[in-house]
Amino acid sequence: MTTNEPRIDPSRNEGTAAALRTQFDERFAAAAASMSERLEGLLAIRVGADPYALRLSEIVGLHADVKIVPVPSPVAQLLGIVGLRGMMAPVYDLAALLGYPPAASPRWMVLAGASQSVGLAFDAFEAHLQVSEASVANGEGEGAGGGASRQHMRGTVRAAGALRPIIHMASVVELIRGNKS
Repeated sequence: MTTNEPRIDPSRNEGTAAALRTQFDERFAAAAASMSERLEGLLAIRVGADPYALRLSEIVGLHADVKIVPVPSPVAQLLGIVGLRGMMAPVYDLAALLGYPPAASPRWMVLAGASQSVGLAFDAFEAHLQVSEASVANGEGEGAGGGASRQHMRGTVRAAGALRPIIHMASVVELIRGNKS
């Protein structure tokens, strides 16, 4: 044996191997725990300059650049009607419904309402989010906006670089249908 060969201490390697085994096992256990965690799907949007979120479970679809046909109406928030998949739906300006100035020409629209769909148009779609249900702070009236928009918020989530109030679609649809003022 030459003096240039490294000396191996068997007791030291056993400790290192055991530590590596433990780390390996812990990583797999952590991955399994995160896989069993329930996730909630959200859309990150902007109304005016403010960030918001919409629950995927509360909408029927997301559409961009749809042709909205204007119709005469005394309701200022009604932008018109849209034809999608063989059905017609009224489209309202989400910004105006939440107390913001009306949007100039909203590019995006979601369909809300299970039995009778209603379109809600807004300025900007930012991202589809998958967040853990634990990261959603549930509560009524939480959020950035004040006044009219607050009554339509149900919880908040910190996602896509901002604290986002979650718009409660059923509340907005009730407002449109005249059940709430």
